[in-house]
Amino acid sequence: MCYIIENATLLKSGGTTKTSLLIKGNKIEFMKTSLSNFRFIRMDMSSYLLTPGYVMLDFSLQSPLHFQEFKQHIIENYVKKGCTTLLTVTSVEKEQDLLPKLKQRRHLMINSPIDYYIGVKIPLKILKPSLLRKLRQQNISVVFVELCEDDKMRGKSWGWIRDAMFSNPITLVPFVEEGLYKESFTQKLLKSWEIHMKEHRLSSLSHQLTDGEQLTRDSLMTLGIYPEKGEIRVGGQVNYNLYKLDNIKYHTDGQPILNSSPPMFTIHHGKLINIDGEISFNPGTGEECFIPISGRFISHQMTL
Repeated sequence: MCYIIENATLLKSGGTTKTSLLIKGNKIEFMKTSLSNFRFIRMDMSSYLLTPGYVMLDFSLQSPLHFQEFKQHIIENYVKKGCTTLLTVTSVEKEQDLLPKLKQRRHLMINSPIDYYIGVKIPLKILKPSLLRKLRQQNISVVFVELCEDDKMRGKSWGWIRDAMFSNPITLVPFVEEGLYKESFTQKLLKSWEIHMKEHRLSSLSHQLTDGEQLTRDSLMTLGIYPEKGEIRVGGQVNYNLYKLDNIKYHTDGQPILNSSPPMFTIHHGKLINIDGEISFNPGTGEECFIPISGRFISHQMTL
């Protein structure tokens, strides 16, 4: 079935623009300011702001949950906030624990009503070529690395790590346990991390990501998740949020403020899953997603 979303105000990175979209199944077939020449069912969205479905980060699913606990966690923390894709992270303390931990996380996410990527969080000491090869065999492309004293970073065999990632890029993300160090020392660690990543030309983020946060376009680009997720585009999946324009407040630069209220509607794979806070929880309709080329948008300076 085809239909047209007509005259929506689309949120883009540089502001907003009026657009109409031709939808076929779970795919955006065409986008243009006006689609008046097409003869399909039309949905007038002139009173709504249209945003991509959000990609959010989850560190908190670190233990097995009963179905009802899992359902409540996903609904309250993610679906109600407009999340249609989750980056869920499992903690691995020893290399031999990797496969059991991934199996456990994939079993837990079987009931997910939204799409998800799986990442791992590891101590710096087990970041080794052998682990990286196992990660790629499991299609894991995002690794959070717990940072510790600077001398341990300097003593790391970054050249070997880079060689192990050459044909199968993985994006490394710094992680410092909250409250473990003074803020000044945390910033010193992050600066040292950034220097090492640039020196060895590794795909990485230079800043930390926070549990429960909506990932920015820049972060999604570096991770390789964008533009598959987090973007309204021709050929993309039908994952989006709708906000009532009359209810939106704006920054002084004209950008809408969206973190103060949840979306009125959330659509995942072309189907309504959130109608003004009423959630339709369909277990198992979410799919595990994989990153084909992690760090595909890594900055030019890091590839020199």
